[in-house]
Amino acid sequence: MINIAIIGGGPNGMYFLNGIYSLLKNRNDQPVSISLFDNYGNFGSGWAHSPNQAKTSMLNRIVGQLSFAPDGTNTEHTLLPACPRITFSDWLQRKYRETHDQRYKKSADEFPTRELYGESLCEIFRELVSDLQDAGVEVKLLTENVVSVTKTGERRYQVVTEKNTIPDAFDLVMLATGHQESHDNFTLAPVLKKHIEYHNFAYPLFDVPEWKSKRIGVIGMGLTAIDTLLYYTENKGGTFYREDGQLRYRPSGNEPKRLFALSRSGYFTYSRPHNLKEVDLAKYEHTGYFYTRALVDALRDRLGSPAHTESSRDNHRHQLDFDVHVFPVLMLELQLCYYRILFGPELLRAMVEKSVPLVDAFIAGHNQHNRQKETAIAWLTRAVESIAHEAVFKVSRFLHEGIASTIEGIPIETLVNRYIEVLYGKQPSSELSTFEAAQQALARPSPWGHSSAPEAHLFNWDFIVDPITHMDFPTSTPWRERLLSFMKWDRLQSEQGNLDNPYKGACDDVFRDLRQTVVYAVDFGGITPASYNRMLKDFYAVHNRAANGNCIELMEKTEALITADIIDVTYAKANIQIDNDVVWLHSLSDPGAFTTLDVMIDAKLHNFDIKKAKNPLFANLVEQGIASYWVHKDCHGVEVALSGFNITREFQFINSHGKKERVFCVGQPSEGIMFFQNGSIRPNVNHHVANDILSCLNAVNRELLDLAISESTNKKPSLTLP
Repeated sequence: MINIAIIGGGPNGMYFLNGIYSLLKNRNDQPVSISLFDNYGNFGSGWAHSPNQAKTSMLNRIVGQLSFAPDGTNTEHTLLPACPRITFSDWLQRKYRETHDQRYKKSADEFPTRELYGESLCEIFRELVSDLQDAGVEVKLLTENVVSVTKTGERRYQVVTEKNTIPDAFDLVMLATGHQESHDNFTLAPVLKKHIEYHNFAYPLFDVPEWKSKRIGVIGMGLTAIDTLLYYTENKGGTFYREDGQLRYRPSGNEPKRLFALSRSGYFTYSRPHNLKEVDLAKYEHTGYFYTRALVDALRDRLGSPAHTESSRDNHRHQLDFDVHVFPVLMLELQLCYYRILFGPELLRAMVEKSVPLVDAFIAGHNQHNRQKETAIAWLTRAVESIAHEAVFKVSRFLHEGIASTIEGIPIETLVNRYIEVLYGKQPSSELSTFEAAQQALARPSPWGHSSAPEAHLFNWDFIVDPITHMDFPTSTPWRERLLSFMKWDRLQSEQGNLDNPYKGACDDVFRDLRQTVVYAVDFGGITPASYNRMLKDFYAVHNRAANGNCIELMEKTEALITADIIDVTYAKANIQIDNDVVWLHSLSDPGAFTTLDVMIDAKLHNFDIKKAKNPLFANLVEQGIASYWVHKDCHGVEVALSGFNITREFQFINSHGKKERVFCVGQPSEGIMFFQNGSIRPNVNHHVANDILSCLNAVNRELLDLAISESTNKKPSLTLP
């Protein structure tokens, strides 16, 4: 009997289970037993996507970007057969045919609720368990919280839960534990919880005792915070309605006395644009003009600094500085994508051509262009910025005076036609000249709130980071009004979509489409520890805010809740103080504003950190010697701040003696040595989550084959694996 334990019943646990099924379905007579452990018993969905949660929580990914297993596009690991399981879109179509229930009638570009996706995960999970059982595999589902794994003999393991020690000895253990709570995640948590009702983790969403009489501060203004705010408003019976074209909120009377949204930046995540790329991914997905894996390899070879000799074995031997080597190239990509959308592909080609020698010089070796962040950005973008300024000048002259000219051999009318289309939409064909058609368009306001002045459309990274400081407001304008004004403008940009809006499209192209190339540079100690820490604090925060936000629908609801004075953003950027055992918020955006709180909820997902994790499982794995810490140091001995597991590139644990264990992990437990590991599989794009699962299963495959051979004395192995 081969015994396998999967710890975590959510999507990653199901991906593991599906992979094991692919490996085992060709077996002959080797008995196999699989035990799945989940703290909440949410097998298939996990708590994050539980079908029992509030219907107000939505995913920030569209229907067409969700799948349940790897597919034929995952070509990196071809030893395993592609899974025939349907996508989420297929499942919805199937359910609608069976039930004619409108809740299942969703197009590929709609954003679903978490509970609906959770329903699909649970159903697919049950089908998968049935398939395994039909194949003769024993499957046990255990609603228990695993707190430790111990070794029993040579490479066998015992699972310990809060309730008892599972009597079975397991040959393989797989961690798919998902998001974890950390002790005192918020910096001020140790102090705050002595003076206020403090809740360290928002999920699963819960009722604060006697919430209607309390003033609740919500730490964070991202996806989790918005889930929390809607839980205490719409979920409590409040309704949204439209009046004079504006969405408004009608309270139910069950809301808290006051809700306060708090964050370091003072901003909610920006709205996610309509995704218009799904019609032709091969055409519209951005693959990088310069920022590619080949460029990362060249940068590492020529500019990387030596890693410390104590760094983990699978780490890169040379480290890049994210701020100096990676970020400047991303800035070049952002500008190229931005101006392609604003002025068209003809100008893009000229910008790329003029940038080639600059990039070549940048990666040639250590020189004055790649020693400082600001210098590197200025060097790499100098051609783009020069051409952009010339384009803005000539487009502006044409719009004002009708003066024809060329730029890089391109008639200025070509740029004007694209510029007018971006600002006002595709223009109907007419007998008018380009100048006459442009004047006609300029006479009306842009449906997306664009300024008609070309000078207002020069790319500005600082605007992405902190847009309100670059918007015109009277000095006395409260932060609430400034934020609402920006959120409305931002929503209009998203409504234009990711193909025709310069800012939304550029952020989508670089932050989303090139995300895995960024990960390629970062994984396995690919950047220096110091720049890794800065990347998490600065770049990653802006990345999440600008390109990983919520759908237009939820952001418009958030606007309505602020307008209705249900959510108070006066203290979004707050100085938190304790005076006479009372927690005070002191606004840093509206001078002279003070208020008090009764409750605080940390509504941010916590970074994975073994030493801070609330569940002792992770620290116990290290203490037992089954796992070891990832070591990431630079040549000066500077070390990364977070504590993560030391794993191979196939997600297999390295023990305290430097040897491989039959223990594996995917998702959040691999964070640290790997980057951006939280997410669901996306179909038809060779998705990294699917490739990670397949990579891990390659190692599982070898271990299972080794087990089969070792248990067959003088016989042909009874387990046949592809």
